[in-house]
Amino acid sequence: MSSQVRLRLLPSARCLFDEPVQVKVSGLRSRQVVTMRARATDERGVVFSSSATYRADGSGEIDLDRDPSLSGSYVGVEPMGLLWSMRADTLHTYFYKNKALQPHVVTFSVHEEEGEGRMLAEATNERFLMGDGVSRLPVKRGNFQGVLFTPPGEGPFPAVLDLCTFMSEKRACLLANKGFVVLAVAVCAEKPDDIKEMHLDHFEEAVDFLQQQPKVGSKGVGIISRSKGADIALSLAAFVPGVEAVVWINGCSANVAVPLYYKRRRILSPLLVDFSKVILTESGASIIKHAVHNPLAEENEGSLVPVERAEGRFLFVVSEDDLNWDSRAYMDDMVERLKRHGKDNFESVCYPRAGHILEPPYGPYCPSATHGLMRFPVLWGGEPKAHAAAEVLMWKKIQEFLRAHLSCDATQNKAKFSISFHGDLARLEESHLRDADNPEMSSQVRLRLLPSARCLFDEPVQVKVSGLRSRQVVTMRARSTDEKGVVFSSSATYRADGNGEIDLARDPSLSGSYVGAEPMGLLWSLAADTAHKRFQKNRSLNPHVVKISVHEGEGEGGMLAEATNERFLMGHGVSRSPVKEGNIRGVLFTPPGEGPFPAVLDLYTLGGGLSEKRASLLASRGFVVLTVALYGHDDMPKNVKEIHLDYLEEAIEFLRKQDEVGSKRVGVISISKSGDLALSVASYLPGVAATVWINGCSANTVLPLYYKKSQILPALMFDSSKLVSTESGASISIHAMHNPLAEENKATLVPIEQAEGRFLFVASGDDLNWDSKGYVDMMVERLKRHGKDNFESVCYPGAGHYLEPPYGPYCSSSFHGAAGRPILWGGEPRSHAAAEVLMWKKVQEFFQTHLSCDATQIKAKF
Repeated sequence: MSSQVRLRLLPSARCLFDEPVQVKVSGLRSRQVVTMRARATDERGVVFSSSATYRADGSGEIDLDRDPSLSGSYVGVEPMGLLWSMRADTLHTYFYKNKALQPHVVTFSVHEEEGEGRMLAEATNERFLMGDGVSRLPVKRGNFQGVLFTPPGEGPFPAVLDLCTFMSEKRACLLANKGFVVLAVAVCAEKPDDIKEMHLDHFEEAVDFLQQQPKVGSKGVGIISRSKGADIALSLAAFVPGVEAVVWINGCSANVAVPLYYKRRRILSPLLVDFSKVILTESGASIIKHAVHNPLAEENEGSLVPVERAEGRFLFVVSEDDLNWDSRAYMDDMVERLKRHGKDNFESVCYPRAGHILEPPYGPYCPSATHGLMRFPVLWGGEPKAHAAAEVLMWKKIQEFLRAHLSCDATQNKAKFSISFHGDLARLEESHLRDADNPEMSSQVRLRLLPSARCLFDEPVQVKVSGLRSRQVVTMRARSTDEKGVVFSSSATYRADGNGEIDLARDPSLSGSYVGAEPMGLLWSLAADTAHKRFQKNRSLNPHVVKISVHEGEGEGGMLAEATNERFLMGHGVSRSPVKEGNIRGVLFTPPGEGPFPAVLDLYTLGGGLSEKRASLLASRGFVVLTVALYGHDDMPKNVKEIHLDYLEEAIEFLRKQDEVGSKRVGVISISKSGDLALSVASYLPGVAATVWINGCSANTVLPLYYKKSQILPALMFDSSKLVSTESGASISIHAMHNPLAEENKATLVPIEQAEGRFLFVASGDDLNWDSKGYVDMMVERLKRHGKDNFESVCYPGAGHYLEPPYGPYCSSSFHGAAGRPILWGGEPRSHAAAEVLMWKKVQEFFQTHLSCDATQIKAKF
């Protein structure tokens, strides 16, 4: 071996199995041609190897992150090519690495010229499956057995059931390294020939066991599966409660091979194989893609898993070149079925030229192997380079999906998982994954979201970029999709400082969606390409996901770096309970802990349906919040001609009876039309201590109000002839509402002087929906005239009608249900965004002050 040639593995020769390493060679002659080799032995003693020819640069150096392979097991720039291209000398051999306790050991070497030249240097890469502190516990309980992997630290952590077709610990322990409690269980725990039927109850036992673990903090569990295990995962999601998120990888939409039983009853018949359709190839391996019977044929419908019954979320992952079976068609079948049943609880991804065996990245690609159930060699499909790239993308996608849909504290988990090996592994994992996802992205540029990329919807993040050239001009972009599938985007041009850094909390945008120093400008300036669109984010279970990226120059330059901001609507431990009791239809949000907590009734604006955003965010701040629908939700009428105050009285009584509620009276929060309903609640009903009125009216609008079967307030109407059309196609409605002080309309005025509780009147100075500032002035004058001082008011100049929790996209115009056309809401984006930050803080302070609970106790809990 040459004493001058050096082979280095960076940042360390010891890493996790799913982490990349940088392979560098130095000390060669200028432009010297060498062969790089890798070699590893699997758990069955089979040797796998790869090789690639490289040419050194003028300095005698080779960097696999930079330099292309000229020939060998692969060609081109492939930083991890020596690992994923390893093959056995024997055909149809799969690399077995299923036990977690021993590392995957790869020996790298450099040899003179091409072929079997003299070895110049060598290094060993130990690729661990278990990070420091992860615990491994074999489990044998009741009717199941498996292995439980638990991360270090106190938790709480989200829980995942790993359904392996045959027992493997690899995927489970790697997920545990990322902050999940994972139980690996084999679907085929016995020899395949001995399995005549399967019982879903056995897997339900595993789910229950997992949920009982002391470090588990998620209410439900996630499931990850592939191939045969995937249809069991679908069945668990469809028949067993407590499954929140399912990752289905290259599976079938039907129950395959053997009948499935649950509670001693056969629930799914088996989808079988027609062996006459197996195609034998010259390699000796067969293609079985078309051998499985069609699950959509009438005679096989009893095998289809009723995925429409599932309450949790699905991630469907398919390989375009899966030769085991037609996983793409099965995914399309399930997506169509879910859509037909009005479900949108899924996302899907398809990887071109990838094969059936998609696993955690950087293991040897397997083109063919003996099929565990068929007992003969089959082709799995896929092209090696594309398959390896798909595994990197998929692994990142799975972790993001499970984190997004399993409700645990993201900041706590993230803090606990800076895995190291004896202090010498300083891994920037997110940066490496980002570079692997985008080969054209600069590996030097780094985009960070601080203090964490996961936060609550109403929390700011600090966006920082480093690794740019001094004074480099770049474009920052943000992109998000709302619940109706509408894409919103923003962009802003920035110039780096002398150190090549940009900090949005410090540096001004030079042009784009906004200008000036606006730390959260990329978020509040998000806008749809289509006019008059309001960002729909009303459901609390899924985060608001924003992709933030850095691009070269101004305009459509190449991407340099990217990061994902997951903005959750529910804080850790907040419970969400749908309410269908008596006449009440809504959702109750309760903070974690025993309480007592103050109680708030959230009345959202007119338009039907239910919005959970504001309620769930208030619950995250220590309030028990009930948000109720007025119509158009669950079994309620689609439209109404009148509103009954009795319904809201029933909601208040329900709220006050909750065990965690400590306030004697409740608060009410409202906006727009619901503002006058909140005034009526405070004026006519007992037990209301604090009312937040946001850009409402001082009179009862649009619909008459009834109480105890009698009309108590007629409706103040509007004159559509006074709507002012604009060139944008939206109208201004500020002068369309009749004057509530006119003699003929005085009966519509809410008698707020009857209220015993306190009011917070919030108005926007540029509200174009109606004259909310004028209505505040009327109410203040009325209260003063009656000798009342139970109010405070605030007006935000430059803000528009829709004042909501901060950092959501500003809405300039959208369709108005009552007006039947698009309406301009008013406001200047920057001023509106600033007003939302101030208002949200003001609302919380107002409720904390005037709802009689122990403030110090509440504050300590949150």
